[in-house]
Amino acid sequence: MNKIPRILRIIAATIVFVCITCGFLNISGGNPLSQAMLRTQFTPALVSIFSGSAAAFIILIVVTILFGRVYCSFLCPLGIFQDIIIRVSDIARKRANGGRVPKKKYRKPHNTLRYSILAVTGFITLALGSAYPLALLDPYSNYGKICTQIFSSVEIAITNGLSGIFPSMFYTQEYARLSLQSFIFALVFLFIIVLFSAFRGRLYCNSICPVGSFLGVLSGISLFKPQIEKDKCVKCNLCAGNCKSNCIDLETKEIDITRCVACYNCLVSCKRGGVKLVPTWFTGKKKKNDDKEHDSIENKGRRNALIAMGGFAAAAVAGKYLSGRGKSGSALLDEDSQGCIMPAGAGNLNSFKNSCTACYACIAACPEQIIKPAAFEYGIDGIMLPVLKYDNGYCRYDCNKCSQTCPNGALTHIALEVKQKTSIAVAQYDASSCVIVTDGVRCGACSRNCPAGAIQMKENPAVPGQFLPAIDAAKCIGCGACKDVCPGMPKAIEIKGKRVQTMAI
Repeated sequence: MNKIPRILRIIAATIVFVCITCGFLNISGGNPLSQAMLRTQFTPALVSIFSGSAAAFIILIVVTILFGRVYCSFLCPLGIFQDIIIRVSDIARKRANGGRVPKKKYRKPHNTLRYSILAVTGFITLALGSAYPLALLDPYSNYGKICTQIFSSVEIAITNGLSGIFPSMFYTQEYARLSLQSFIFALVFLFIIVLFSAFRGRLYCNSICPVGSFLGVLSGISLFKPQIEKDKCVKCNLCAGNCKSNCIDLETKEIDITRCVACYNCLVSCKRGGVKLVPTWFTGKKKKNDDKEHDSIENKGRRNALIAMGGFAAAAVAGKYLSGRGKSGSALLDEDSQGCIMPAGAGNLNSFKNSCTACYACIAACPEQIIKPAAFEYGIDGIMLPVLKYDNGYCRYDCNKCSQTCPNGALTHIALEVKQKTSIAVAQYDASSCVIVTDGVRCGACSRNCPAGAIQMKENPAVPGQFLPAIDAAKCIGCGACKDVCPGMPKAIEIKGKRVQTMAI
């Protein structure tokens, strides 16, 4: 019976990991199962509260209260990736040590570090309304960066051969989804994760990750917990030696539930059946004397959980108050050109920057690969957020995949007919670069290819018989189709983004 929870975990983790990874690598990523897996992620579910959808977040909280940190075990793609690294590392060490794997041991928690990171991240996210710290620390979002920036470049290199990757990988259409700053960030993050996982197991999850810290505190009141039956324990170290989180203390015969990621290795490894998954809410009020220390741990876990939930609730209320005060008169809530272009469904720059965690689901979904990680287009607090760049393509009139893919509401899920009327930018015409003026030829490619009918060819009063493009800004949706077909060098048409996306006439 003890093997069943672990078997179910492995099956579920495999399905989730394959679906999410394929989605980020754009390998059958548009199927409903992959899309559904994105909605199970903790941070998108948390951020979605501010866009009016709390169902996914409530479900994750309820599951955690019932079973502990199962999200970290088989729903978080970065957590599953760490488990793979841990497994590979164990196999490598086993071969290096003549068939013996050096057993893991209990390590004290870094509570000051993890709760400090949790407090700062929670306050900035909930009280100040900015999701940017989560974009840097969130496990799901960072796994998205690793997939779209590192794994996808490897995938392309394997497909097309290793020659010519550098320096062309950041400037060619094949590598259009890459950007230097995001690639470096993802590479450094990947190195840290591999290093931590290979030598210290789930150290990142239990010391740095704010999601893991919050769920760890909440798991203190969970219904089902793995517990050591002290009368059966002979301190053989099998359970502690197979613990990914190094959270089993054989001296006290206790399991630190706040760091347990519900891998259930301890249930399987114990040969005497001394570790069991028990419903702790129904164990009765009477305790033996030798369980007093366990009682204090249980009570401390409950107190920590209540404090954490109360703190997050207070921060959420403060966030609603502060965001309500900050919206009126904001300099960002106008339609002035800002240069950079947000994906359709972003609404306005404030809400987009405050909701997007840079998970890059939209980057992976874009068939034209025109969505790229930003440098400083949005400012210092928008580095690595997705931005549209029309250097090698344009936003297709018949596509709304980016808005449909976004898991956290940073991009509203707008229907195709709504997207076709959403003005995300405005085209601007420069006659000095137009081939009609410079070369004296007839063109009109921009007018013929404008899907919104916003460009008409009108006769130049100064030059009879010469027809120049005239752009109706009220009809322009900023898709960039006109710029894409413009033969001028440099282009006679530039696309300027809006701080507030509007509906075209």
